[in-house]
Amino acid sequence: MRSTLARWLARAYLGKPDLAEFVALRVPDLPSLCSTLRNELAFRLGLHSLPRLTTLNVELTSRCNVACSYCDVNRELGRPAQDLPLEVLVRLLETTPGLQTLLPFQWGEPLLYEPLDEALAHASQRGLRTYLTTNGTMLDGDRFESLGRAGLTRLTISLDGGPAEHRARRGYDQGEILRRLAQARQARDAAGLATRLDVSMVVDETVAHEIDGFRRRMAPLCDRVQFIPKLIDGPRMSPCREPSRGVMVVLSDGRITTCCADVRGQLALGRVDDGPPAALYGSEAWRELRARHRRHDWPETCARCDECHVPGVSKRFS
Repeated sequence: MRSTLARWLARAYLGKPDLAEFVALRVPDLPSLCSTLRNELAFRLGLHSLPRLTTLNVELTSRCNVACSYCDVNRELGRPAQDLPLEVLVRLLETTPGLQTLLPFQWGEPLLYEPLDEALAHASQRGLRTYLTTNGTMLDGDRFESLGRAGLTRLTISLDGGPAEHRARRGYDQGEILRRLAQARQARDAAGLATRLDVSMVVDETVAHEIDGFRRRMAPLCDRVQFIPKLIDGPRMSPCREPSRGVMVVLSDGRITTCCADVRGQLALGRVDDGPPAALYGSEAWRELRARHRRHDWPETCARCDECHVPGVSKRFS
């Protein structure tokens, strides 16, 4: 029933059939569905009283051990490389009633965060779903098992196209990451863990021809293959759902913003010490940002936020 509804929402309502699996992950139960529909109604009608905070996207660290060619980390991040104190994360979780999901990553490599297992355990103890994305260079069977036992719901390994394209973009060998992925699967199966394993690929025109081959190669190795359009500098043409879809992004320096594409925190709408996250989400600053999008009066950061157009890979921010 849930997968049928997800397919309908993706195809008939959003017009993005390739996002059916993503939608199914977002609405795994009735409370999630109700919150999602409530936030979508608020987005459509511009209602201030409805938006509900359901997801914290917390950048535990802005440090990374690689320098991908299309990523600002280790290149032009524009803010210090640092970790978010664990006690700040715990406070955020404890002061956000109704929270459903924690994404404990953003622009850094989360496996560099020393108390990661403890952070996941805190979220798991509160009944939260946790989704983590990693470059995979620090993963092995033992590390994956510890993440699973801490309560991680789903781990995504980010790769790029074929071996040659991956090395050109990432600077390290894809084959080694696939070996680590295999170790993680073996550890999961041996320990009977419920944690799911995904592989994702950032897509632009230069690697669009590799999508089908990438899917065929990766599908037998993981539970799900996803494709993410690369962010580009281009004019925004329609309002963005991000300020209304129930997600708050917390950067490692304590600033709070609305969007995972806001790498430099230029849209910062508060700080972690300004009050409970849900109150900030309903604050005047967030209301004004939503109103500006409805008026097509984009803030500077939003005005030049676009994604590559690749057939079969739907944009996320429109």
